[in-house]
Amino acid sequence: MSKKLQGNGLFESSRMMLPEHKEAIIAYHKEMTKKQRPQLDEQEIGRISMLLTESMRLKKQVVLVVFAEYNRTELTGVVTKVNHLQKSIQLSLEEDDCWIKIHDIIDIRSSDF
Repeated sequence: MSKKLQGNGLFESSRMMLPEHKEAIIAYHKEMTKKQRPQLDEQEIGRISMLLTESMRLKKQVVLVVFAEYNRTELTGVVTKVNHLQKSIQLSLEEDDCWIKIHDIIDIRSSDF
């Protein structure tokens, strides 16, 4: 009997991975790490709104926790503009400005620890 047919030799000698299979495995693992958006209650939404307004009026620096499907991002800056039509805010960071959707903000805290 040939060595290929002994033990698990036949399967081992014919194993291969197609690029399509590799892409499917990577997509599956990425999908498994996807996060669910937390549901904020009315008090938390009110607290976030109050601190955003305070940051804009008093030029006070805040730390925003922004939701994304695969991770959370913390941004530190001062709120400079609010666009009510697009439901977003402009946050002035140290190097530049960025627009953030209000519904993506899941937490906020004052940067004066």
